[in-house]
Amino acid sequence: MTFQQGGCCRNIHFCSDIFVVMKPLTLLLATVLCAVIGSAQAPFIHTSTLVDAPGSEPREHPLDVQRMTLRVRFDPPKGIVYGTVTHVFRVLQPKVDSVELDAIRIRVSSAKLGTRTIRYRSTDTSVIAYFSPALTWDTHDSLTFVYEATPRKGIYFIGWNDPSNRMRKQIWTQGQGIDNRHWIPMYDEMNDKMITETITTFDGDYEVLSNGTKLGVTKNTDGSKTWHYTMTRPHASYLLMLAIGKYAITEKRSASGVPIYLYSYPEHPERIDPTYMYSVESMDFLEKEIGVPYPWESYSQVPVADYIFGAMENTTATVFGDFSQTDRRSWLDRSYVGTNVHELTHQWFGDLVTARSSKSVWLQESFATFYPHVFTRRFPALGGEDGYQWSRRGMHRSALNASETDRLPIVHPSPGSARIYPKGASVLDMMAYVFGDSALRRVIRHYTMRHMYQNVETNDLYQSFQDTLGISPDWFFDQWLYKGGEPHYRVTHSPGSEMIDGSLSPCTVVSIEQIHQMDALTGLFRMPIDVEVYYADGTSRRVRSDVSKQITTVNVPNTGSKQVLFVLFDPGSYILKKVTFNKNWDERREQLARAKNMIDRYDALESMRGDTGRNDERLRLLSEVMTKETFHAMRSEAVSQAVEIANGGTKAAWALVGKGLADPHVEVRKTTINSMTDIPKELRDKVEDLLSDSSYAVIQTALTKLARSFPDDVKRFTSKVANVRGAHERVRIARLELEVDKGLNVTAADELADLCGPSWEFITRQNAMGAFRRLGWISPQAAANMIAALLGTNNRLSATAGGIIAAMCEQPRLKAVFRQVVDVQQLEPYQRSLLTPILR
Repeated sequence: MTFQQGGCCRNIHFCSDIFVVMKPLTLLLATVLCAVIGSAQAPFIHTSTLVDAPGSEPREHPLDVQRMTLRVRFDPPKGIVYGTVTHVFRVLQPKVDSVELDAIRIRVSSAKLGTRTIRYRSTDTSVIAYFSPALTWDTHDSLTFVYEATPRKGIYFIGWNDPSNRMRKQIWTQGQGIDNRHWIPMYDEMNDKMITETITTFDGDYEVLSNGTKLGVTKNTDGSKTWHYTMTRPHASYLLMLAIGKYAITEKRSASGVPIYLYSYPEHPERIDPTYMYSVESMDFLEKEIGVPYPWESYSQVPVADYIFGAMENTTATVFGDFSQTDRRSWLDRSYVGTNVHELTHQWFGDLVTARSSKSVWLQESFATFYPHVFTRRFPALGGEDGYQWSRRGMHRSALNASETDRLPIVHPSPGSARIYPKGASVLDMMAYVFGDSALRRVIRHYTMRHMYQNVETNDLYQSFQDTLGISPDWFFDQWLYKGGEPHYRVTHSPGSEMIDGSLSPCTVVSIEQIHQMDALTGLFRMPIDVEVYYADGTSRRVRSDVSKQITTVNVPNTGSKQVLFVLFDPGSYILKKVTFNKNWDERREQLARAKNMIDRYDALESMRGDTGRNDERLRLLSEVMTKETFHAMRSEAVSQAVEIANGGTKAAWALVGKGLADPHVEVRKTTINSMTDIPKELRDKVEDLLSDSSYAVIQTALTKLARSFPDDVKRFTSKVANVRGAHERVRIARLELEVDKGLNVTAADELADLCGPSWEFITRQNAMGAFRRLGWISPQAAANMIAALLGTNNRLSATAGGIIAAMCEQPRLKAVFRQVVDVQQLEPYQRSLLTPILR
């Protein structure tokens, strides 16, 4: 799955040599806590995570569901599901007299065991079926429920209650984490795999997509159709999906012949190619890189409106938010390529091979983050080697930022998204660095082939290292997966000498000290790390050493006593770490000019930020970067520092900022305009030129900052973008906000209020609501639309609406408007309970 989520909320407090994990965390150690604390050398069992939570073991279940057949129809305006579900199962225990399945507020009307009606009982969270006589070991049978549901999760009815009939009408599902239970009575956990079959009856003017192979579509006498899909191989129940809407379908084929079905909105054919760029190439890449053929019959991708995440890797059919369906211009601000590769990777890691429990989810998300990272390297248009290094830096930053809050291990039921996505991907990247690319490919192929259509845990990957390479990388798994934290190295260097063949020879002595907090959760790290010394004659020398002690000394031979210009610790920045390595100005300047890897030059450049005593020389170096460097991140950093220098009073720096505004790469232009708090008069014309930029994000920012810097010219600025809307109406909303604020357009407030309403997808609504908050004003219609958003089923939209309403209601005059709207509405008790804390 692709989504954004905050870090882990659990806190770990450390006192002296004893560490205490806040409840509900429980320490899982081979011996009692005192024994671990008492002996720093106590062995660690590498198949267990160091920090765990109660109840995180895979859920027990007395039945093995082997097939689930679902027959459904809907009443979309009322949000009702009418279903019949049949579970074909095998009994796993010697005697089973009842079974409890997940069912959130589902109204079951009948239950049958085979063809025989049986007793059942429903609760708010489950349905319990009773068997008399009790079922016995290895018995095969089926359990059928007829039911209705009015769910607020799991399945979403989009656009059916838009009074203006402008919003597209769709139905789509989202099963992960455990939300299919809101519309299907089922065993809704990841540790049971089954073949699923869906038989869906709906309006014949629509398209219906589900998992697996489409067996047929039947026309019914009432004008509806019935779509019949089935899987041929088992998968986890959370991966079952439905998507219903009006779509055009484009078919492509991979090099191996896999059919790829690309769904799009019929009225927007111009979005097909930009959105699905590299779709075929990514399939070809993954089959080759993983070494395992695509494991299903076909692959589909379908955009949906008001999607609550980024995308979801349902088996054979990825659902993604239509905010990623872009034309070529919008593609500059939001590319689907990374998400596309991420979700396709999940067809192997997540769908084919599925984590047994939440503790092993990194085996899905980290793999699906790692392969897009590698994909970037293979395609120069996506960044090539420089983009690969920049991707790694982004993953490292995210992981290190998470450790500012806590040091939970990756193998944990709730480690936080930064650990199961970027940190886990960084660990896989370091596996390639430590053991070799080819070796890791062999391990992953073995691991995938051995566990096809099965559940896995971290130790299964460990065993594949043993079975494939004959090695036991327990030290690597322990420090990076089962324990928490990252290393922090302090590095210094000095000239020295070493004894070689009985005589002293010159060398550079590099001292490496591990200075991170060390305790039972985070110990000394062991990693092979390169040290590279650059010399004035243009040569360099590299030495790799095993860095595993508190202090490690590395001698880099300096034959001929050459002049040392600078030293690199871990050139290319392969290791996830913090580094304290103080370098003087001359060393950083030479590193910026001579380091082979972009990321090492970037580090030198970034270290110059804030060095105001050398502004003239900095400006010269920044100008060279803008001229010589091809990767956008280097030029972005240079122009950002130029803005800093210009704001400090060095007017000559504005010329370099002007180059950033006209840079051919959109990311450099974005960085430039975003770095500028106010627009100086000498750059007003250049910034005004950005009102016709190819990037909607650049236009929006330029418009907002021009209006703030030159308020007397707002009418001219807004007139230049009068016909520009932008993705999610972002430019239009920025213009309307200015027109309302300045009184330039009598209809602007009504337009802005409409954009908060149900006729628009949720990002547009969020943008429009944010405009009203900044204006400090609200109309009754806008207030009504915000309240509707708060009460809706899209949690991303409702959270935004709730926050904005709460902030605006701090002003009595605005709270009065919201209260007047609520007083005339007929609301359910649960709806009033959501509003009461805000409006009381």
